[in-house]
Amino acid sequence: MDSTPLIRHWRKIAAVVLLLFLLLARCAQEQDNAGCGPTGGGITVTGPLAYPLDPSVEVGSGYRSADRPDHRGVDFPVPTGSPVYAMADGTVTAAQDSGVQGFGGWVVIDHVIDGKPMSTVYGHMDPGGVLVSVGDQVTAGQTIARSGNSGQSSGPHLHFEVWNGNRLAGGTDTDPGPYLEAARNGTSSTGSPAPVPGEDLAAEASTAVDRNAVAVISAGKAMGAPDEAIVSALAVGLVESGLRNLASRAVPESMSYPNDGVAPGDYDSVGILQQRPSQGWGSVKDLMDPGFQARNYFERFLSSDWQSKSFTEAAADIQRPREDLRYKYGEREAEAREIFTRLQGVAPTSLGCPRPGSPGQAPAPGDPGTGAAIVAAARSQIGLPYVWGGGDANGPTGGGFDCSGLTLYAIAQATGGAVVLPHYTGDPGNPGQMGQGVPVADLSQAEPGDLVFFGSGGAADHVGVYAGAGQMIHAPTFGQTVTEAPVSDGGQLIAIRRYTGQTDTGQTAVSAAANSIGGTQ
Repeated sequence: MDSTPLIRHWRKIAAVVLLLFLLLARCAQEQDNAGCGPTGGGITVTGPLAYPLDPSVEVGSGYRSADRPDHRGVDFPVPTGSPVYAMADGTVTAAQDSGVQGFGGWVVIDHVIDGKPMSTVYGHMDPGGVLVSVGDQVTAGQTIARSGNSGQSSGPHLHFEVWNGNRLAGGTDTDPGPYLEAARNGTSSTGSPAPVPGEDLAAEASTAVDRNAVAVISAGKAMGAPDEAIVSALAVGLVESGLRNLASRAVPESMSYPNDGVAPGDYDSVGILQQRPSQGWGSVKDLMDPGFQARNYFERFLSSDWQSKSFTEAAADIQRPREDLRYKYGEREAEAREIFTRLQGVAPTSLGCPRPGSPGQAPAPGDPGTGAAIVAAARSQIGLPYVWGGGDANGPTGGGFDCSGLTLYAIAQATGGAVVLPHYTGDPGNPGQMGQGVPVADLSQAEPGDLVFFGSGGAADHVGVYAGAGQMIHAPTFGQTVTEAPVSDGGQLIAIRRYTGQTDTGQTAVSAAANSIGGTQ
């Protein structure tokens, strides 16, 4: 009897058993997942939104809080390797498990939520922790990543952002809180049914922002305040509270009045402009009225010499934040103008002549050719959006700047056009901006107005204007605006160049940069 067919039969059975074993082993590695399938597992959701982690996990660091007004999202402290879920159905537009500035690894997903284009961002994944690819279609609750501790991270956590519009193409960040609450009410980590929210909390948040903005605009118009003052108040509201009327647990009375949520932390500031009863701004009851806070602001604004100040300075002198946070108000000017225009149906009236430091206008004074003049020119553009290829010697192009476009503009303006750098950072094959100027040994010897370059192997992928005290002014990346930030935000510092004295051209700086100058900043 020929046993060959029987042997082949048993080989097929063995192959099937081996395949099943491998599949079961893979499923066993999917920690905390409700199942194992083509989507990589996930959690069961009963509404359109899913919580990005197990719904029992609370936010550890909030959105644009008083101590972190530049924090564009929220942080969840979770162990490394915790499953991360897509908040809504959508398309993956960015997926990288290392090398993303500030994040290490990240995932960006574009959605349509309540008929509006939106993006969500999931950050700080470690290498191997990103489970999706660009172009993938994902569903709410699908596992897309494992949390990590990469990039600029102080410990294992998930950084999560929600954006109106496209995160990679000019969108604006918004408070994730209402979306997280709606997701939690409609999500079940066990697969059991959960109640669907009775109202759209995300839409309610958007309505609250507009309602408070209208209160600010109405108060300003009633007082005869110029549009410039109204835009200033709106920008302050965006920085301080996201234009939400926030109560504070440190001021228990504030919880008894109508509000749009509770501010994180234990500060005694309340309301849309975060004014403090303890500092004489008014009673708690009055300060929980957005119109009252707006009138407070306008009284102080109009009695100041705001015409001689930059947009940022005029606001900061009233709000009196920490010194290293004063520049934040200018970052939100463009957004404040957009809100004014949308609600009023007409753009805010500009002043007859440019004020110092207004985005897109002439820089604040500085002796021509000095580092101070370079810093002033760069600082005058704070608040303008990042635009790929944007900026030239005369100002923004396409409505904004990229990193080398901003530095090109700042030095051209400060030198009266005597020094016009290439619109390129620099690499071994094309020295660009890094191939000109005088090398500076390290950050301890840097002076305001020097350019700081970041990258590796002699190739710079980012550049900013050093502003002193460890700060720089730069155009970070898509979806962000020209801002002042720590030099450490740039990544690996590889070169510093000075353009206010003798210059050289060529390969010297690029060759030196290939050996790096200061380690990781």
